[in-house]
Amino acid sequence: MIHPPIAGRPVPRLQAFVLCAVLALPVLAACSERADAAPADIQATREQAVSEASPPASQALPSMDIRLTANGEVGTSELVNLGIPFAQGVLTDAGRVRILDAAGAEVPAFVASTLRWHWADDSIRAVRVQFVADPKAGYRFDIGQPRTRAMDEVPYERGTRPGRMDAPVPRVIATLDPAWLVDSGIAGPQLAHDPKRDYDRYVDRQWAWAKDTPYSSSTGFLFDRASVIGYQYVRSGSPELFAEFYNSATFYLSKIKRSGRGGGWPDCTGGWEFDRANVCDPKYSYVTPHLLLVALAGDTGRLDAQTIAHMADNQILGGWSGPPGPYRGGDQSWTERHAGLALDHLVSAYEITGSDRVRKQIDDMLGWLHAHQQTPPGGDPVTGAWTHSWQAHEGSTYDPATDVRGASPWMGANLVGGLWHAWRVTADPRIPTMLRDFGRYVEAHGFAPDDSAGKWLSSCNAGGTIGWYFSSGTASIDRIEAIQDSEGHGSDSHNPELLMVVAAARHFETDPDWIDRLSRRADLLRQYFNPACAAISHTPRAFNWQHRNPEALWLIEQ
Repeated sequence: MIHPPIAGRPVPRLQAFVLCAVLALPVLAACSERADAAPADIQATREQAVSEASPPASQALPSMDIRLTANGEVGTSELVNLGIPFAQGVLTDAGRVRILDAAGAEVPAFVASTLRWHWADDSIRAVRVQFVADPKAGYRFDIGQPRTRAMDEVPYERGTRPGRMDAPVPRVIATLDPAWLVDSGIAGPQLAHDPKRDYDRYVDRQWAWAKDTPYSSSTGFLFDRASVIGYQYVRSGSPELFAEFYNSATFYLSKIKRSGRGGGWPDCTGGWEFDRANVCDPKYSYVTPHLLLVALAGDTGRLDAQTIAHMADNQILGGWSGPPGPYRGGDQSWTERHAGLALDHLVSAYEITGSDRVRKQIDDMLGWLHAHQQTPPGGDPVTGAWTHSWQAHEGSTYDPATDVRGASPWMGANLVGGLWHAWRVTADPRIPTMLRDFGRYVEAHGFAPDDSAGKWLSSCNAGGTIGWYFSSGTASIDRIEAIQDSEGHGSDSHNPELLMVVAAARHFETDPDWIDRLSRRADLLRQYFNPACAAISHTPRAFNWQHRNPEALWLIEQ
C-alpha cells in the first residue's frame, strides 16, 4: 500500500532519492545538489530528482550469483533459505524470481514477497526463497522470465542448526554479491567494501576482536550489534559476517518479551529482557535486526506483527525513561541517544509494517525535534543543538545555578543517524535543516581546540581531533574542560560516528565556507581509521556504536 501524506505536508517524492542513492547511477545533478534550508528549495530539489533519476532501461544489473558456504558438516542435498533484496522499481512480480544451477537450468524453488517499497511505488523490496541444493555447486537467481518450477514451502528451521547460545544459524550460508546488496538500498546508500579504503582496513582489523564478543553480557548488544554486523555484510558479501549477523540477530530477538498486555510502561511487552538489561529500558530495544533478517535471510518468523507493534509502542509511550514528547526545557531528562535510537526504531518498524500509527509517531517525533532545535524553550538560545541540561542528562541533581546547557556531540550522532534514516523514508523537509544546523553547531562548539586536544586524545590518534564529551554554545570553556577531564579521556573513540554528523551536515550544506570547514573536519576525523586505533577494543560495544552509520562514507564522497 502507498500511504497518503500527512495533512499539511508536501507529498514525499522519495522514490527519486532512493534511485539516486542505491542504483549506483552516474551522478545526477539532483542527487549531488545540496538542498537549502528553506522547505520550498528542498522540495524543488526532490521534484527535480524525480524527473532526472529514472535509470536507462538497458542498465545492467549487478551479479545475481548465489554463493553457498557450508556452516559445519552438511550433506549433498540441503535446504537453502535465502533473502533477496531489490532496489525500488526493479521487481513487481515475485513470480519472476527463478533459481538456476550452474548450467542455467531452473531449479524448483519456493518464492514469496516479504517487504515492499510501500512508501514509494509499492514495488517488491525483498523476497524469501527456499530451494534444495548441493552446497558445493553453483547457483544464481534471475528475474528475466516467469518461474516455471515450484516447490512447496517447508519449515525454515529445517535449514538451521544450533549456533552460539543455542540460537539458530543456517546449515548452509547463502550470500549475494555486495554490489547487488548495496544497490538494493536495504541498508540505505552505502559504498561496497574496498580493502584499500582506510575505513574498511579499520573495520577488518577491528573484526579480529569484535567477532568474538560474548553473548553472555547484555552490554555487548547495546547500540544494536546484530544490525551493525548486518550492514557490514551488505557492504562486503562476507559469509563470515553473515553468519555472525544471523546468530546475533536470532539470539537477540529470542529475548524480546512477548507476554503481557502491551501499552508501554510499566508492562513493557516488546522490550528486551536479558542479563542486566531492564525490559523497560528502550535503549536496548531494536527492530532493525528483524528487518534485516527478513530481507537478507528470508527469515520472517522471529517477530510477529503484534510484537513489532508493542516494540514501537515502547519507544513512543515510554519505558523507564518516560515517553518522548515536546521538550519543555529546564530539568527535563533528555538525551540525543534516547531520541535517536527511538526514531531509528520507529522508521524500521514502519518499513516492515507500513503502519499508519507508526508513521504518525515518526511525524510527531520529527515535529518535537524540529521545535526543540529551531525554537528552544525556557530561554535557551538557538545554537543548532538540541540544547538540554547536562545534570539531567547524567541523572544528577538539577541546579540551574551550576548546570551546563548544551549537547553531546557523540550522542548526537545517534540522533543524526535516526534523522537520516527517517529522511530516506519520509523526505520530510524539516530533516535537512536539522542535520545541517547540528553539523554547524558541532563544528563550531563540539570539538576540543587543537592546542589543547592532546590532553584527551588516545595514544593511537596523536595529532587528531576529539569531540567534547559534552559541549555548549553558551557555557565557559572551563566548564566544558572540567566535564572532559572527568568523562572524556579517550572519547575520540567516538570519532567514527562523529563522521556521520559531519557528513550528513555537509550533504545538505549550501554555503561554500561551511562545506570547506566540514570537509576539513571529516579529514581530521578519518585519521582515527588506522590500525593502532582499530586494535583497541575499548569496550565490546565500541564496535556497535562506531559503525551504526557506514553510509557516512557514501555521503562524504557525493
